Amino acid sequence: MTPLYTDSCLAFQIEGQDIKGRIIRLDTCLNNVLDKHGYPDDVKLELGQAMALTALLGSMMKYNGILTLQMKSDGKIQTLVSDFYTDGAGDGVIRGYAGLDQDKTPLLGEGQLVITMDQGQYMDRYQGIVKLKNHSLKESAEEYFRTSEQLPTHLVLSCDKGPDGRLRAAAIMIQHLARGTSEEVPEENQTEDQWNTATILLASVKPEELLDAKLSLQDLLLRLYHDSGVRVFTTTEMHTGCRCSEKKLHTVLSGFTTEELQDCAEDGIITMTCEFCSTNHKFELKNLIH
Repeated sequence: MTPLYTDSCLAFQIEGQDIKGRIIRLDTCLNNVLDKHGYPDDVKLELGQAMALTALLGSMMKYNGILTLQMKSDGKIQTLVSDFYTDGAGDGVIRGYAGLDQDKTPLLGEGQLVITMDQGQYMDRYQGIVKLKNHSLKESAEEYFRTSEQLPTHLVLSCDKGPDGRLRAAAIMIQHLARGTSEEVPEENQTEDQWNTATILLASVKPEELLDAKLSLQDLLLRLYHDSGVRVFTTTEMHTGCRCSEKKLHTVLSGFTTEELQDCAEDGIITMTCEFCSTNHKFELKNLIH
């Protein structure tokens, strides 16, 4: 039986072509995050797409690190943050949250998309910033690739409820690899035709196919690119988790003045709530003042 690879990201390449890609579908991971928040349905769908994109991009990192996707807008979603980091076993850990202004419309207004990649000691920290294009995460992400990686990139994002009532999110991306300058013109023309064909086929994928829990990711890729064939490479398993800790929050509070700490306290207790996991961390004021 073919593995479904739900809550996994697959890297692939179209056989014999300079086109690579990634495909991901989130189920349990997504619902574990959304169940902690009472977001409206339209916000859940936007956050779901953002988490799928974040996990897809994070799986591309060469070294262990953290990839953060952040959107800021003057619409209903004021702030949306999703991040991905690698655990000790090589799996991906994702989380996300949204800050809202319920009185605003549209869902995403004018603003910006920021993608930050921190791979620790191995590589310099990188940050790419683009304007939100046409109030669309998909179009903004494609603009990020054009300006930051300078690789032709096409992306399909989807998030919706399935027949069983569970939310699922998915993303598929293809990129045209750079070729050497010594390539002959006929080969360049052939490569351009291959890219155009792959783009058209990608645009034909239906949301219900991407989100179908019974359709394996490999079979979906073969549906799209059966004429050329597809080679699947690494698989990154996805989990949910949060990096908040009392130690980190205690360090934050240690930078406050006594007066600021007293203003934050209620009945001698300071409560700090993690935006991601909604966990309440409580600190006794007397233990913070020296």
